Amino acid sequence: MSSPPDTETTTIAADVLAEPRRRYLLATLLDREGAPSSGPPPTARPVSVATLATEVATAECDRPIVTDDQCEEIHITLVHNHIPRLVDIGVLRRDTDGDATTVTLRDHPMLAADWVRTLLADPTGEGFAADEATLNRTLEALSDARRRTVCTALATQRGAVDVRDLAAMVVERESGDGTGLVDVTETDCASVATTLVHKHLPALASAGLVAHDDAENRVELATDAPQWQADWVLDGPLAAVGDLVPAREFRERPDESIRNETGADAPAANERREAEATSTGPCRTIEGRETVIAAGHDIADSADEELFLTIPDAELLQRTCLERWRDAADRGVDVYVGSDSPRVRDTVRSAIPSATVCEPQLDWLNLPIERGNHGRVFFADRETAMLVTVDDSRSDENGEPRVGAITGHGRENALVSLVREHMGPRLDRLTAEHDARDETPLQI
Repeated sequence: MSSPPDTETTTIAADVLAEPRRRYLLATLLDREGAPSSGPPPTARPVSVATLATEVATAECDRPIVTDDQCEEIHITLVHNHIPRLVDIGVLRRDTDGDATTVTLRDHPMLAADWVRTLLADPTGEGFAADEATLNRTLEALSDARRRTVCTALATQRGAVDVRDLAAMVVERESGDGTGLVDVTETDCASVATTLVHKHLPALASAGLVAHDDAENRVELATDAPQWQADWVLDGPLAAVGDLVPAREFRERPDESIRNETGADAPAANERREAEATSTGPCRTIEGRETVIAAGHDIADSADEELFLTIPDAELLQRTCLERWRDAADRGVDVYVGSDSPRVRDTVRSAIPSATVCEPQLDWLNLPIERGNHGRVFFADRETAMLVTVDDSRSDENGEPRVGAITGHGRENALVSLVREHMGPRLDRLTAEHDARDETPLQI
């Protein structure tokens, strides 16, 4: 993946390129300059608008000979619509000498973006996995920064989420001031949820990027959309999504969505989980708060019998986390949550009454609790494990503490074996004491 593109430049580029005639115009000018596939265009030469109109007509009609009427119609739209727009944003320079008008490419950041150059190398979308109309709708949808934020937020979730929860995630991401999900108010969410329902989700659904259930008011990323097969999508407007979910996974994950796992593809999903449970593959390291949270969601969703979590503070405790754990409990999974934070324990008890909540006295590496954080552990069916670290001494690009994790799958996996050795006896104690507990928090 390339570096994340500049937000403003991405917005401008997607808006410009959503109009196919502007794509043909810019592609024609770049082709005349013999521009390389990446980097800034070479020194540009002026081109008369009349000549440009003929070449755009040739590209648009996909034939070497075009009629005078076709050229005239395109010439009019270039003069009165497209060229003024490109001049206003600084992509073109327009010069007039008598009756002759010429245009010249300028060194605009948009034209230096690799994803833009990739797209302009195929302006008609012949290499795109869908038709040109879908290409146009995709670019139009992604010309709005909030819609790109929506896609990024949905990429951290497994399956459908409530629109109100999505609104909270959008507020958190757009705040830029360190606001966490636990700080987002209902008032904050209300106006954002309204714009999502009436403006942004319809545009994204029209492009095929999301699936929105109006009746249930739930939405999910359309992981089987043809757009994910276009490198420029994941290198450009949705680079943040590409960082969260590698492109190959979009083509491999259709059976993992909520709507499919509850339908005809459920056996395939169960077979996948069974294969993972017996895997002795290596441990995997993941980085980034949202990626770690998404991995925790996957572990909760895959639990069949037992789910144990230690959450020392509210930093990684989100509404979506509680929903995942409650869903696990509702389908018969024994849910155990350990925390030395009274706030976390009370929140979990309120949200998941059937969960067993405990207060750890040792961390899971057998160190006294007062010597430090007892750690963030996710453990499902004693076959899937994830250990999470939060480094307060280092910050990510948003100024937040760096969050990372190591995960392992399969009973013979080294990490799973280690966690099972330390936690197994304590889980057995929790199971034995669960029925006999009183109002005092279990201490283990």
